[in-house]
Amino acid sequence: MSYFSKIMVCVLCVSCLSGVAHAHRSTVEQIGDYMQVIVPAYALGMAMNEDGWDGVTQFAYSFATTEAAVYGLKYTVSEERPNEADNHSFPSGHTASAMSGASFIHARYGFKRAFLPYIMTGFTAYSRIDANKHWWWDTLAGAAIAGFMSYAFVDKYNNVAVSVGPQYVGAKVRF
Repeated sequence: MSYFSKIMVCVLCVSCLSGVAHAHRSTVEQIGDYMQVIVPAYALGMAMNEDGWDGVTQFAYSFATTEAAVYGLKYTVSEERPNEADNHSFPSGHTASAMSGASFIHARYGFKRAFLPYIMTGFTAYSRIDANKHWWWDTLAGAAIAGFMSYAFVDKYNNVAVSVGPQYVGAKVRF
């Protein structure tokens, strides 16, 4: 399966299971809803493109601990949302999910590959504030939690393999 195909499979599976878009929401909010799924699915697709399961395992640990911390805090802190819908505003789960993917890519593959996912994460945070679902500090806290978890669980990917044998000396570089 090609690199692009793996990423698309991840995005489609996660977005089909999430049911994130609703007709009564603004376009900005709907895009933010999709970004919270697309960014981590893209990160998972990148990890699946590696040889072995190290990247997938590290992504799973960082994502799962991020979600556990966020939802644990949501039900512990009990901060009212700006729209007064409920008391689960702090921290932003949408922003944490998107940031989990972006910070995983940064920690594993470097900033150049994470630049666009960081932009998408920023838009996700903006969409939550614009939809009156979160205060700005909720989105900042969600992003901080995800960033911390990624840097705690993720190792830099070494994409250079050196092979030496009786008739062959060479290096393999994957992009």
